[in-house]
Amino acid sequence: DYIEGINMLANIKLGSNVPGQWAIQTALGGYQSINDLVKPGGRLCRQRDLAYELITAIPGVTCVKPRAALYMFPRLDPDMYPIKDDRQFFMEVLRATRVMLVQGSGFNYPDEQHFRIVFLPHEDDLREAIGRLAGFLAQYRQRHAKAVA
Repeated sequence: DYIEGINMLANIKLGSNVPGQWAIQTALGGYQSINDLVKPGGRLCRQRDLAYELITAIPGVTCVKPRAALYMFPRLDPDMYPIKDDRQFFMEVLRATRVMLVQGSGFNYPDEQHFRIVFLPHEDDLREAIGRLAGFLAQYRQRHAKAVA
């Protein structure tokens, strides 16, 4: 029961349940509009822009900037990041950084180079998490530079 509960909590983090819960206030009569969140200067717009800037600043990481999603799907350059098993790779990321990302194969994506990152956390949390990821990827590049060369 304990493990099942932990798995349930982990799975909740993968979906967009929290934004759905924000609708409760509006449903009960309070004002809330997605327009305020996504307009230039809005919280989600700022978080998306920050996450995009930080992710694409990491050497060998590219990403299409999302226009209507609450997540990004960055790509790791296979020449810089030779990944044979993306599930194992992102377990290594989780263990080293305590940052949970979902590998592309978790979404049936056909290569080992993509992952999903949600930009719903507040800006300070995004900076912290993406900073940890950047540090991990820098070490990974160093460890695998000889294999790539």
